[in-house]
Amino acid sequence: MRLTAAIDIAAPAEIVWRCIDEPEQIVRWVEGAVEHRYLGPRDPAHPVGQKFVQRLKQGSKVSVFEGTLIAFERLRHFAFVIPSPAYSSEAHFRLSAQGPERTHVDYAIDVTLHTGKAKIAAALLRVPLGFFVKKQMRRLEALALSLHGAGA
Repeated sequence: MRLTAAIDIAAPAEIVWRCIDEPEQIVRWVEGAVEHRYLGPRDPAHPVGQKFVQRLKQGSKVSVFEGTLIAFERLRHFAFVIPSPAYSSEAHFRLSAQGPERTHVDYAIDVTLHTGKAKIAAALLRVPLGFFVKKQMRRLEALALSLHGAGA
């Protein structure tokens, strides 16, 4: 199942990039995120393969997900995979500067379902998940705008 969204953000690509790469910014816009941390020191010269842990509040419980960066082209392409027993996801953020103060973001997430229960849930949740993805992009935009307005 593939879900996509695109948005134009009135902020420089550098700020939008920070929102999708920096743990302290990720927890500010990813709904439910209570922690995002990279495992081990960051290697800016070789970021692909970097592992991370993300804790997400889902309802009344907090779930822990481990992921890996699979693409990292600074200011252009950021992607990761998160496997789990029920489903795996591969998310891609593609940024393109539309001038010094505007960034276009194309987002795509491919979800591979591994269990019958997950497949049934996905069929029922496909439309709500589509709205959720668009809401997430609006949250990303709001954070980027606030950072840009603050001169960050």
